[in-house]
Amino acid sequence: MGLCRMSEEGIRSGCLILDNKFVSDYMPEADEVQIKVYLLGLSLCSKPDSPDNSAQNFCNTLSISQEQLSSAFEYWKKEGLVTVISLDPLEVRYNSVRGLEEKMRYYKPSKYKEFNAQLNEIFPDRVLTESDYLKYYDFIESTHMPQEVMLMIARYCVNYKGSDIREKYILTVAQAWHEGGVRTVQDAEAFISQQESSTEALRLIAKTLGKKSEIDLDDRQLYIKWTQSWGFDLSGILFAAKQCKKRGGMERLDKVLDEYFTRNCLTATDMQAYSDEKQNMFDLAKDVTRIIGVRYENLDTVITHYICVWLSQGFDNDAVLLVAEYCFENSIRSLSGMNMMISRFYKQGCVNVESINEYIGQLVEREKKIKAVLEAAASSRMVTQSDRDAYTLWTDWGFDDEVILYCANASQGKPQATGNITKLLTRCKEAKVFDLAKVKELLSCSPSKTEKQEQSGKLERRYTKEEMGSLFGDLQNYDDIEI
Repeated sequence: MGLCRMSEEGIRSGCLILDNKFVSDYMPEADEVQIKVYLLGLSLCSKPDSPDNSAQNFCNTLSISQEQLSSAFEYWKKEGLVTVISLDPLEVRYNSVRGLEEKMRYYKPSKYKEFNAQLNEIFPDRVLTESDYLKYYDFIESTHMPQEVMLMIARYCVNYKGSDIREKYILTVAQAWHEGGVRTVQDAEAFISQQESSTEALRLIAKTLGKKSEIDLDDRQLYIKWTQSWGFDLSGILFAAKQCKKRGGMERLDKVLDEYFTRNCLTATDMQAYSDEKQNMFDLAKDVTRIIGVRYENLDTVITHYICVWLSQGFDNDAVLLVAEYCFENSIRSLSGMNMMISRFYKQGCVNVESINEYIGQLVEREKKIKAVLEAAASSRMVTQSDRDAYTLWTDWGFDDEVILYCANASQGKPQATGNITKLLTRCKEAKVFDLAKVKELLSCSPSKTEKQEQSGKLERRYTKEEMGSLFGDLQNYDDIEI
């Protein structure tokens, strides 16, 4: 610890030293959150060990998110006023505002002397700062853009936006032009000519949107992006514009075209097909939620998580609606419950009305057969899942309904009739007897002494842990999806 140290009261009552260059050169370009973050951080630099000097305190004090905090410091990093030492945990070092003067020395005055003079002529009503010049220099050096092209872009922007336009906007336009392939004066002239030629197209777009304001540079930049970067033709843009009429203007149109672009729908025909599909999914989601009796304020989630998935699996609209009706009739009143039913039909290869009804018909017939078995065993109770599992097991063993009914009749008056039927059929299975006549013959007599001895020997047989491992390994992978 140093010899002298300011008290906490002294620190709190002290003054914040703010460089005038920050106020004149940097503050006008920053937004509210960025300015607040910078000033609060600057005040906390005087007490680096304080618990208040933390990302959480920044967020709580300014009522901002961690993402906003990181974004603000990233902005000041680009401006050169801070250095981000670490992102996790967030650690920032403040740089001297005057330190930028040192950076200016890296650029030879003679290299940019003519550029500075012409740039000043473009902005006769205001004095450019060292920070302004530095940003232009940095862009030119990093992109290798010729100074003449940078000046052409600045003039073009001023012609449309006025001389009070800031370098941040000009450099954004320059970046877009650079990404568009502008490298030389000839490229810039061709680019400007192309932008000017888009006037009639932009007028048609504005008319379709119901936009009454004049076409500006931002509109032209968007049009270049839509046509050159994304590949839309005018007919496609006008198709999308009809969907945005009096609903957000160019910004809304940009978002709609972005969605079409991500779906690779670049022509009016492709857009129409996608719009029809989207409307179909919306209508289907509305019908499904109505049938099963659930309500959603926003159906986008229903479409994304359910409708899109079901349609991609091969289900058609009628099949989805049929499953919804079956779910309602069987008291399944949630989309997650319906999704389980859909999954079961899908695993059975039933994705249309015909196959679903055929499969359900088979299940209904099976239910009748199981009910007949219970009645043959003198049981009047309802069919349970245990009964269904047992019936599936018997038929998998290879026994037909006649043999099963015979064993059911033989189980009358016995407790746990289903279990007794299983015992009788197990005896037949072990004897490899499946024909009804032979089953009657086998079950008409008591187990022989030899059978009892064999059974006793089986009970005495013990298996090792290693031998049982294969069984339990199989059981872990078993998937029973009976309806």
